[in-house]
Amino acid sequence: MQTGKWKSLSLALALLAACAQIAGAQGPGGPATSSSGGPSPLRADRTLLMDAVRLGPRLVAVGERGMVWSSNDRGATWSAHRTPTTRTLTALAFNKGGIGLAVGHGGTLLRSADGGDNWQLIDLTSFVGRDSLLGVTWLTESRVAAYGAFGLYLVSDDEGRTWKRKQVIEAEFDRHISRVESVGRRQLLVGESSVLALSDDGVQWKRVASPYQGSWFGALASPTGAVLLYGMRGHVYRSEDGGVTWVASGFVDERSVMGGCVLEDGRIVLVGTSGMVQVSGDDGRSFQPEGSVGGGGDLAQVLALGGNRLLMVGEQGARVASLGERRVSP
Repeated sequence: MQTGKWKSLSLALALLAACAQIAGAQGPGGPATSSSGGPSPLRADRTLLMDAVRLGPRLVAVGERGMVWSSNDRGATWSAHRTPTTRTLTALAFNKGGIGLAVGHGGTLLRSADGGDNWQLIDLTSFVGRDSLLGVTWLTESRVAAYGAFGLYLVSDDEGRTWKRKQVIEAEFDRHISRVESVGRRQLLVGESSVLALSDDGVQWKRVASPYQGSWFGALASPTGAVLLYGMRGHVYRSEDGGVTWVASGFVDERSVMGGCVLEDGRIVLVGTSGMVQVSGDDGRSFQPEGSVGGGGDLAQVLALGGNRLLMVGEQGARVASLGERRVSP
């Protein structure tokens, strides 16, 4: 099954992976080096990147060719780490102990025990096949979920060493799962075809009504504890009751929203296709476009680096940029 909505979701999540080019202009990230310290033919500003996380002063990003990238100077320079796969990696997550998991196309799942320098391939083919994994979320310090195409949902209770496949929402559920986000003490699952569900443990899920009948790509908790939900065609909604009911946010843009973060001063940043960057200073009730900060390529994720500085990853690799000063009071 590949519905029209899944085609749109696939295009947005892949961020033009099929036609991504390594050649391009020098970007602010500078040349990358390999994990051994020598010159590398790949560069973080010329590589399709799908996700990134911040581990204190360290940044880790994943993307095409199974490469993992790290930076210890807040994105000024990057090191490339080869892994046991060449498949595109779509997402990654670390627990507080520094255990990292990265997932990707073809049922790929990698595990790192040293903060992302070295990676071990976890073989899932016996019960996953080659369906793509699109996300990974730590539910506790030891329990973690990985998920993706056609209702694929896996849970590990030993920090990602072994996995079991779980049924999601109902029997025969086969929608593509985009993200599982922690919202307060609960988890919110979002996916294609307006799929929304809540859980207290990340294993048992209950579907909730969706305010929009298209696909969702992610969610985040605001500084006040509200939940922001975002997806296709600029649809952004806000909930003050943990994701049970939703109200449309003042977001005026028809480009798909792919990622977001909260800055130290409480502002919320959302990014998406065609370099879209929008900022809210009122806890997600309204948004304003942030000029040309995002560049022209599709953006998959954004991280707060402190102050007004952002790391954005996507079609054009890793970019560090600065926002303007705060303009809206909460």
